[in-house]
Amino acid sequence: MARATLQLKLTKGDLIGGKYVVVKKLGEGGCGSVFRCKPAKDSDPEVAVKVLENASDLARFKREAKVLGSIRNQHVIKLIDRGTHDGHPYLVLEFMEGGSLRDLMDERGKLPVEEAAWVLVQAVRGLRASRTVHRDLKPENLLVGRGVNGQRGLSLVIGDAKKGAVIKVADFGLAKHHDPTATRLTNTGQVMGTPVYMSPEQCRNTRTVSFRSDIYSLGVIFFEMVAGKAPFDANNAYDIMAKHCNDEPKFPRMDARVKAVCEKCLAKSPKDRYLSLYALESDLAKIAGLGDPEPDTPSVTWIVILVGLAVLGGLGWLMHEQLWEMLSPYWRNFTR
Repeated sequence: MARATLQLKLTKGDLIGGKYVVVKKLGEGGCGSVFRCKPAKDSDPEVAVKVLENASDLARFKREAKVLGSIRNQHVIKLIDRGTHDGHPYLVLEFMEGGSLRDLMDERGKLPVEEAAWVLVQAVRGLRASRTVHRDLKPENLLVGRGVNGQRGLSLVIGDAKKGAVIKVADFGLAKHHDPTATRLTNTGQVMGTPVYMSPEQCRNTRTVSFRSDIYSLGVIFFEMVAGKAPFDANNAYDIMAKHCNDEPKFPRMDARVKAVCEKCLAKSPKDRYLSLYALESDLAKIAGLGDPEPDTPSVTWIVILVGLAVLGGLGWLMHEQLWEMLSPYWRNFTR
């Protein structure tokens, strides 16, 4: 595909891919522009259509489609459709009425600690379901939508994402999946991510980060939700990254439980952070007044491997006499 740099002009009423009528442009982010649209031929709910505008971001665009296509979880944005419009690939995602966590924070300022913890519990659940390292967690990528029942509009109902607002993780364009080709999206020396929310190790090398980098980013978001500002900021990206690498955060007066979680998330060394997303969710759930989280379920790959080993073991036991008869001559010769 030829390089296309912001040449696609879509306005209200235009048709994307012959299927989706543009209502308004929601913004630009990730690797394309996002439009609020309604289906052209039926009364299905409105959707968000993300259109690729720069061919150099095609790998990132494909990565997001691949990751979202493999996930079905209420805390991960849903991929509905995909196609091409005038040579520009597009993804059709569920439309989130409440915008992003950034919009919620701008509207409400500091969040009560229990609500802030509940927001992050939902984000962690989405990340656990995705089985990826997201690498670009920030308030703009945590979207807010009406719950399944929508009875309470867009207000948060702690512990209930059906009656109250639901938080969903979005923009997996930088996600590092369990895939040997995943790190090819990142070029040596290229800054990938959003500096205010990047871990020290991501500031140095995006290619090698683990889930503990996401834990650091979640700690920054938690700090910001409760304190009203991020722990590190500066006039340029490189000064911010230097602070992540070298400076300790200065904590304002805050709930001791929140401070303990933030300190562990924001540890400079990954080994000093939470050992798992489950462990982080467990502490957040306590702050929110919830019970213990559900344990991780084994991936399909590991289930298949374990079942295969069990079958082989069973066959070996059933056929052990025959196997011994076949192998015993070789064993006797070996032990002479």
